[in-house]
Amino acid sequence: MNKTNFIKSNIREVKPLLDEYFQTLTGVVDDFWEEHILTADVYVICEDEKPIGCFTIHNKEKITMFYIQPIYICFAQDTFKRVLSDFCIKTAFVATSDLLFLNLCIDFHKKIEMQAYFFRHGSMPVRPPEYPSELLAVAVPCDETDILDKEGVAENIALGKYYVMREKDIFLGQGFFNKLNLNPNAASIGMSVHPDFRRKGVGRSIIMHLANICHEKGITPYCGCWYYNHNSKATLESAGFITQTRLLNVFFYE
Repeated sequence: MNKTNFIKSNIREVKPLLDEYFQTLTGVVDDFWEEHILTADVYVICEDEKPIGCFTIHNKEKITMFYIQPIYICFAQDTFKRVLSDFCIKTAFVATSDLLFLNLCIDFHKKIEMQAYFFRHGSMPVRPPEYPSELLAVAVPCDETDILDKEGVAENIALGKYYVMREKDIFLGQGFFNKLNLNPNAASIGMSVHPDFRRKGVGRSIIMHLANICHEKGITPYCGCWYYNHNSKATLESAGFITQTRLLNVFFYE
């Protein structure tokens, strides 16, 4: 490469590069992964002022995405090493479906921790949901006091992202529906169950109904959960979801 520069940019300006990048992923991702890209600082990789790739840095120290166009792949390792040095990068979030970024992180890693599972809908039949779809409805403002989350609840209700499940006016749990920005043909879905009704099939019922809502809208449902949340993993698997992708937290310093 003749002269490589890193130029501060924004998500809108690098949209064509992000579209290229997304096509290189070999598996699913979720809204947690996406948020750490969309809320990060964005930089364009330029060769003699020509954009050839981009990367994102979250909270000034975590690299969350790195892409360089295939014709320039032979320069990827040296470019990535420069990014780590120039921006004093400490850690990375990298999905195992992001092969280039994953292998570059492995090249320079000091430690790797497991962060999350990503799930897609499988094809194996599962038992029917314990609770019917009629009990699940889009949340309205008066549901806010029951929602188990603490931040952004009113805003997300207004955006139609929350669903609530009630039986005889008793709050059983909530669902979350978040259409992805980098992949508008998919949505990340999730659930939380009131402590009094756990292990009764509420969570898997919510996930199954949200998956059906996705299919009715013509979009693909994805899920994610913290790697060590064994109960959530079991719930998602019992609802027919399978996981082939992980999110890793990579450390570049001891």
